[in-house]
Formats: sequence, C-alpha cells, structure tokens
Amino acid sequence: MASLQTRDFSVIGHKVFPIDTDSVRIGRYVDCDICLDHNGVSREHAQLTREKNGYYIEDLKSRNGTFLNDQQITQKTRIHEGDLLRFCEVELVFSTDDPDNQNASASSAYSDQSRAYVIDSDDKLENSYTVKSQIKLVDKRPVLTSANAAVKLQAMIDIGRNLGAAVDQVLPQLVQNLLKIFLQADCAYILLNDDTTGRLELKAFQHRDPNNHDSFRISRSILEKVAQSKAAILSDDVANDSRFEPSESIVNYRIYSIMAAPIMDYDQSEVLGVIQVDARTTGRKFTYEDLDLLVSLAYQVAVSYQNAKLHEIAITEKIMEREMNIANTVQRGLLPLAPPTIPNYGFYDFYRPAKYLGGDYYDYIMLPDGRLVFALGDVSGKGVAASLLMAKLSAEVRSGLIIEKTFGGTVQRLNRVFCEPRWDNRFITFFFGVLNPVTNEIVFHNAGHVPPILVSPDGTVTMLGESQIGLPLGVMDDTEYPESSFVLQNGQTLVVISDGITDAMNSQGQYFTTEGVLNYLRKVRTESVVEFGKNLINAIHSFAGREPQSDDQSLIVVGRRDCPQ
Repeated sequence: MASLQTRDFSVIGHKVFPIDTDSVRIGRYVDCDICLDHNGVSREHAQLTREKNGYYIEDLKSRNGTFLNDQQITQKTRIHEGDLLRFCEVELVFSTDDPDNQNASASSAYSDQSRAYVIDSDDKLENSYTVKSQIKLVDKRPVLTSANAAVKLQAMIDIGRNLGAAVDQVLPQLVQNLLKIFLQADCAYILLNDDTTGRLELKAFQHRDPNNHDSFRISRSILEKVAQSKAAILSDDVANDSRFEPSESIVNYRIYSIMAAPIMDYDQSEVLGVIQVDARTTGRKFTYEDLDLLVSLAYQVAVSYQNAKLHEIAITEKIMEREMNIANTVQRGLLPLAPPTIPNYGFYDFYRPAKYLGGDYYDYIMLPDGRLVFALGDVSGKGVAASLLMAKLSAEVRSGLIIEKTFGGTVQRLNRVFCEPRWDNRFITFFFGVLNPVTNEIVFHNAGHVPPILVSPDGTVTMLGESQIGLPLGVMDDTEYPESSFVLQNGQTLVVISDGITDAMNSQGQYFTTEGVLNYLRKVRTESVVEFGKNLINAIHSFAGREPQSDDQSLIVVGRRDCPQ
C-alpha cells in the first residue's frame, strides 16, 4: 500500500497516511482524506490520484501552493518513490508498495527527483552487484599536492562560503558542489548519525542527471567500515576487487569507482557521519588527490555541523531562559503585591529564588473578621518541580481556610494533601500564623519550619514554640500540629525566615547560621519595620558576598508600633 509519512516530526508529529483509494484529498478541512492540522494549509489544498502508470499530485488552487521536491507545481505532476511533498511547513515523503523498494530501510532523501536508500541487508535484492573491492585507508588530515593545490583550495573556498548556514540548508548545496568538483562522480551522498537511533541516516543526496528517476541504494556495510576505521576509503576498481567479504556488497546499479570519508568531531574521536561519492557511467576512477580533497571537505562539514549544533543549543538555552523569565514573573504573581496595611503595625517581606523558579512561598490573607493570616513555606528542592508545588501550596492554603473550621484543621488538611503519593515524596516546611490586631495576639502552627524569632526593643531575642513543632507537610498523614500563641507587645518584632537565610554561605564555605541571625537581631536598633527587614537582608548578602545563592530565601517581618510606620 502506498503512503505518505511526515518528514519533520516537529510540525504535526510522526504520522503515516495510507493511500488506499484512487483519489485522496489533502487539506486542513476535517472531511479531507488526509487532514493536516496547520494554519497555512488550505481547507482543500491538493489531491493525490492513482492512475494506471503511477501516482500524481495536483494543487487545488491552494493559498500557499503545493511543492514537489521544493519545486512548486502548477499542473498535475507524476510522483515517485521517495519524493517529498510540501504543504507550507508540512513535509510528507511518498512511498509505494513497489516490490523493488520493499527491502529499502532507514531514511530517504531527495534531490532533483532522484531517490537514494540505505540498505541494511544485501541479500536477494534485484539489480544488486556484489563488490569485491580493494579498500585503501588514508590519514584523516588533508594533504594537497602542489599540482592541484590552487584548484582544490578554490573549490574548498567556494564550499566554505556556505558552511556558516544551518546544516539542513547547507547539505543540499554541498552535494551539488561535490558533483562539480568530482567530475567522475554520478552520485553524492551525505549521511549523519541520528541522535535517536545511533545509526547513519541519509541527509542529502544528488544525482548528476536531473531527469534520472531511478532508485539508488547504498550499502550500510561500506558506511560502517568507514565509521569503524575512522578512515577514508577509495575503491578505484570496484569490478575486479577481492578484498571485501561476499556479504559486503554495494547494493545498487553497477558502480565503477567509489570513495567515502568520515565526518569527525573536533577531537577526531567520534564519527559524526560519512560523505560518499561514486562513479557509475563516466568510466573514470577517483584518485588519491580526490580522496585528499574529500577528506578536507569532510573536515569542513564537521566544523559546520558542530557549530550548527552548538548554535542550536545556544538558541534552545535562550528560549529556555526566556521561558524561565516568564515563569518567574508568573510565580511572583502568586505572591502578595504589597504588604497589608493595618494601624499600628508594620510589615516587610523578601523573596529571592536560588534559580529562576523557587520553592519558597509566603502570603498574607485578610479574613472577614479583621484578622490577618500570614504564612511562609519552603518546598524541598529547587527549580521547576518545587515551584509547581509552591503554586499548589498557595492555592491549598486559601481553599483550606474556607473549608476548615479551625486554623489547626487547615494545616492538617494541607498535610493530608501533600502526603498523597503524586508529589514524588517531597515535603514542605510551613509556618502558619494569625494576627488579631485588636487583641495583638498571634497564634501559630509550625510544620517542621524554622521557629519564628521574637525581637524586643532591648535586643532580647527568643525563638518561639520550639517544643510545639510538628513534622513537615507531606511526611505522615496523621500528624497533629499544636497551636502556640503570644501577645505581640508594642515595639516588638516577629521575624519568620526560610532556611535559605541561615544557609547563606560565603566564599570560605562558612554558613550564616541561625546563631548568626540571632546575633545580628540582638544588635538591631530601628523603629521602622521596613528598615529592620532590609538591614537583615543586607547583612546576609554582605556576608555571602559574590558567592552564588545555594537556596531560596524568603522572609516575613511583622512589627507592632504604636506610631504608624
């Protein structure tokens, strides 16, 4: 059965469309026999028909045209095995049930309506020719003889001008240039290692005769010999050679002379691909000088290929960086836009992830009765996974306050949610406090978090509720979280931090530590709650210097001041 299958999986994915009727409509419309989900494709774009002498493609006055092997068609046109049909960005390779092609495997490429296939098995194929070829291995480094140095250099310069482009753009031009340089050659091929399969796959092919519609087959055994030896091969008398094993045949039309060179990486340790040219009808042999030049061209292709790969990586990283910046903006949108405003109280908060995305969380939630919930959590780990759990925590805190009747019940519900196995055994340390600005009482629950620190105007610091700390959220689903409470006196300040504050490290590998925080707070003398918080953060960053931040840092400061700050 004939079929069309996608060439570039990134556009509409990997799809195979069987052709089991004499007429097949191709387009974006859902009633089409082959529906291509792409905005540039017309509702009824083209029609493929089967006639007595083969298959034909016809454009149906589409908006963007139909292309056969990169040439726009204007009338009903015959198509052949391996031809490439393009509808905007959607590329489909045509394949028939021709028995002559059933043993062809791996990839196909096109150029001027010629076809080429890499053959895995050489047995029992029609039109095959067993080559007992003498192979000659040469050093990978180019050697230019003085007689032809100028000609070869000019040819390499001409090719080199195009090697700065993307690989998929430069390879078709390169195989054309190979036929201009090697006048003996009828065919030129470039194969590259596929990252997924680990096999050599055909990426570009050119036949000298643009009107030739035959299928050309390449022996994988020749390719593997080049790849394994990491050396170029010149077979200058294919018909009379006796060096190959009988299984190592060139399955193709009769080849008179052939040469192939490996495409090596920068340090010459890995084979990236193979360049091959062969002579079929010219009756002329390739020479050692030709092989020198082919090796040199393979080196240039290798440089271009690896540069293109590095460029793709750089582009991917830039896209990822942009996506992470967007995600960072979205994540910060989950945090409070500004501290609350309550008479006789001041607030300060700080948040800085170690990477683009962090797992720390804090929030202020004003309740209908005038009380203020303030919470701070720290998801285990960093990065994307932690940030997603942080977003989940943000939503669950608010829904828990609505569902549960008590604050303790809210924390217990959070624990049950994060004990579910879907969170990949991550846990969350969590502080949950409630301020009553009328009575100045603060009640809180602590799920494995750093104890809150109470700072008095005289420099006394106290870590609160140390004996009432429960397990982090997500450890045991039946954990209870006792309530602690105290009255915040005028001039006192409550400091809630994540362990990214205490774990700040300097260039000597020393940590700021909890004791370092306490020592600093004992010396703080400022009325402003905002300045109080800023000075603490500045002290931590001054301690760390230029040492990279190793953990997310977050902080909430709540201060009672009879005079509004």
